[in-house]
Amino acid sequence: MDLIARAQAEVVNRHKFFVEWFTGRATDADLSVSLRAFASDMVMIEPDANTIGTAEIAAMIKAARGKRPADFEIRVDLIAARELGEGIVLVVYDEHQVIDGQKSARRSSAVFSADPEAPEGVVWRQLQETWISA
Repeated sequence: MDLIARAQAEVVNRHKFFVEWFTGRATDADLSVSLRAFASDMVMIEPDANTIGTAEIAAMIKAARGKRPADFEIRVDLIAARELGEGIVLVVYDEHQVIDGQKSARRSSAVFSADPEAPEGVVWRQLQETWISA
């Protein structure tokens, strides 16, 4: 599987994990595997422009376990992907969430680098999210 396909699979599979974790169905072992998908120096720019690093991202994920109802949904639509350089990939995707019937959406640009120890063979390096119409 090429690096672009690995990065796209990472986006889809990480969001599947989030649904399972946020609804309380995923295990601590699942969390441990999932956290290996984030580079130690990852940066996330949230839709409100707040910038957080890997430690804050991990803490946010851990604290969100079981905080969503059983019917919580995330749908990911892959928009574009391209290699930026040797071992670096950019993936653009839309994330649609439904929480208690309320819809929200964001467009995200995520940069990945190759890492054979990560679940899909790539790690998240930077993520920027922007609110879009649901």
